[in-house]
Amino acid sequence: MKLNKLFTCASLLVAACGAYAQGSEYPQRSVTLTVPYGAGGSTDGITRKFANLLESELKQSVIILNQPGAAGTLQLGNLSRAKPDGYTIGMYSYSTATFTSQLMKVPYKREDFDLIGGVAEFVYGIVASPDSPINNVKDLVAQSKTPKGVFFAVTGAPNNFPFLQLQKLTGGKFDQVTYKSSAESIHAVVGKQVDVALQGPSEYAALVKAGKLKFISSASDARLPWFPNSPTIKEQGFDISITGKIGVATPKGVPADIRAKLEKAVHKVASSDEYKNYLANEYGIKAYPATSAEFGKLIENGFPIMSDMIKTYDIKM
Repeated sequence: MKLNKLFTCASLLVAACGAYAQGSEYPQRSVTLTVPYGAGGSTDGITRKFANLLESELKQSVIILNQPGAAGTLQLGNLSRAKPDGYTIGMYSYSTATFTSQLMKVPYKREDFDLIGGVAEFVYGIVASPDSPINNVKDLVAQSKTPKGVFFAVTGAPNNFPFLQLQKLTGGKFDQVTYKSSAESIHAVVGKQVDVALQGPSEYAALVKAGKLKFISSASDARLPWFPNSPTIKEQGFDISITGKIGVATPKGVPADIRAKLEKAVHKVASSDEYKNYLANEYGIKAYPATSAEFGKLIENGFPIMSDMIKTYDIKM
C-alpha cells in the first residue's frame, strides 16, 4: 500500500515537472495567429509582416489563419473558445471589442481574453469613383439627402463611424454595405457598386494615382501623409474623426510564463524599427507598441466611450 502511494506521488511529481518544462520551453511547435478579415487587405498585410518578425522571436513558425465574417466578431468568437495553451493567438481590434460587441449579440464576453499588447494604429480616408459628383464632405452630405442617398462600403467598425455620425447630424440617408476585406470594399467603389468607401490609404493610393479613384477626405485627426492637400472631415465643417488600434490577444487562461514570453516577443516586434518603417512605407500608418497593461486600459476605457457614442448617435447595425 505504501509502495503504491509512493509510486503515485512520484508519478505526480514527474508530471508536474514535465508540465513546467513544457511551459518554460514554449513554443515547441508552430503558433496560429488568427485575423478577423480576409486576405489582401491592410489588416492581413500588416499581420503577415508581424508574423514573420514574430517567428524570429519565438523561434517557431507563425501560421496566419484568416477568419472573416460577422463584422470581425467571428474570429474573436473562435479565439475565445481556443485552447488556452499559447498556440492560438489572434489580432484583437479596439473597435470590434468595444463597439461592435455592444451593437450585436456576440459569442463571447469581454472577460474571455488575455490581452498581450498593441501592434498598429490605423488612419483612414474616404474615396469615390473619379466621375462621382461627390468631391468633398459637403457633396457627400448633399447626396445623402437625395432619394438615392449614399451607399458606403466598409469592413465594419470603426470605418462606419463617420457615416453613422453624419447621418445623425445631418438627417441624410447612409446605407452600409459590409465586405469581408478592405480590398473588396475598395473594389466595390471602382466597380460602382457603392458610392464611397472608407479605408486605410494603402488600399487605394495606387488606384487614386492611376485615376481610378479620387480621394475625398481624411477621416482621421490630421491630413494623411500620402494625401497632404486633402482636408480632414473636421476641416470641412464636421467634428468627426476616427482612429483604429489593433493588438494581440489569447483566450483567457494561458499559463503566466507562456503569456509573459508572448508579451515580450509581441512588444519587441511592435517596437522594432523594421516593423515601424514597414507600416509607414507600405501602409501609411503607425506602429502601436503598447504593453499588455496599456492595451488593456485602452480597451477597458473604450467600452463606456463607445456606449455613449451608440446612444448619442442612435447607432444600429
